Amino acid sequence: MAVSEQSAPPPRKNRVARIIALVAGVAVVFASLGGVGFLGFYLGQAGGLSIEPEIPVVLESQQDEARPTPVTPLAAQRLTTCSLGELSVDPRLGTLTGVVVDPWSGDVLFDRGGDQPVAPASVLKVITAAAAVTVLGPERTFATEVRQGENTSQIFLVAGGDPTLTQEAGSSESVYRDSASLEALALQTMETLTAASEGETPSISELVVDTTLWNQDDSWDDSWATSARSNGYLSRVHPLQLDGDRANAAVAMSPRGNNPALRAANAFVAELKAAGNSARQVSVSFAAHDQDAEVVASVESAPVSVWVEYLLKESDNTLAEVLARHVSIELGFDGSAASINEAMAVALQDYGLDLEGVTIRDGSGLSALNQVTPEYVASLLAAIFQSQGPLGDLREALPLAGIDGSLDDRFVGDNSVAAGQVSAKTGSISGTRSLAGYIQSEDTSDLVFAFFATGDVDDAARGALESLVTGVFACGSNLADF
Repeated sequence: MAVSEQSAPPPRKNRVARIIALVAGVAVVFASLGGVGFLGFYLGQAGGLSIEPEIPVVLESQQDEARPTPVTPLAAQRLTTCSLGELSVDPRLGTLTGVVVDPWSGDVLFDRGGDQPVAPASVLKVITAAAAVTVLGPERTFATEVRQGENTSQIFLVAGGDPTLTQEAGSSESVYRDSASLEALALQTMETLTAASEGETPSISELVVDTTLWNQDDSWDDSWATSARSNGYLSRVHPLQLDGDRANAAVAMSPRGNNPALRAANAFVAELKAAGNSARQVSVSFAAHDQDAEVVASVESAPVSVWVEYLLKESDNTLAEVLARHVSIELGFDGSAASINEAMAVALQDYGLDLEGVTIRDGSGLSALNQVTPEYVASLLAAIFQSQGPLGDLREALPLAGIDGSLDDRFVGDNSVAAGQVSAKTGSISGTRSLAGYIQSEDTSDLVFAFFATGDVDDAARGALESLVTGVFACGSNLADF
């Protein structure tokens, strides 16, 4: 609605107005004299107005005491008027906690329990991803090695913590791209051993698998539902896996097994045979490798940057858990699940995050025992927004509303106006639905948000969260906290 402005009429210049003005002026002068002297005046008859002092008054100049002035001029404060209204009290949200922050100034535009810890669900993967690129670096890769044993018939398969290993080189079947393969590792092994034995075909009858990078028995959190494996959400967190231990490498949510390392070891035995191993039978055992054993073959994973993009876009729990273990080891911890909380705090300590009430139980967010505050998440997202390089690249790795990743089929209907303008991490566990990321609003303002719907909530909360974010998109910098 257009706002119109109307000019005031010019002042009337008549005798009454002049009298009022002059009398007012005299009163001001009289007041300023503090009672010194006295002014006489008379109003003439219809001929006009005159003012004469009955006795001359000599005014001495007086200087008022100087008033204190602010060192910095006070800036005008903008009154924001756009409210989210009923969107923030939608019953589908259960208990809403969340904040909206201007990432440039740090100003909090909207706050509903922003300092209250909640289970974040998969929004926690943003924390894991930030720790990974900070501590490990985006170009870091992880090697799976073969080492020569005590004799030519024994080799060690040494796990490097790469869950994206696939069986065949160049396979397009795996959900993971640019993966190292067991086929290539077996071919290298046979070529090296054949050359070492002057062309004689090796006979490898004993494969010792070293999974001591972290304790293989420490592979499942008690707070995770065991159905997460059968439903395809997560594998056991072993340092040796094939395609994230999926039964079908091409299906992201394919069921997982109970012993990823053994499955991968058996697949390697098959690849050794295909590469020319002459032994009729190969025994498989698990033990640490001999530190003096020579490396005869090695393959490298895709870099951390590729892993991080996939885990954020597709919310891959296995990658998140493995990266959390790598962060722990890199920082001098033991790679155990128990070390993750302290490792994450150390990894992100330079970003000025408030750790009050924060507990990080895992790397994926599957545990309801994780506790973070919306303020913590928003502060990390603001640090990502302000950063250049690897940390800043995480913003582009988030799913884009209505376009890709876990947001490819969301922000539809009335919320489609925000499609392509919201990049965010989704989250969903029992008792929590979450969404946190970035908005380029309708008025082109950049905003950070972290919203959590908790309590008695189900998937209907997703639509309510999307409507809430769309409301923030519409308000932009005019968002008011009421």
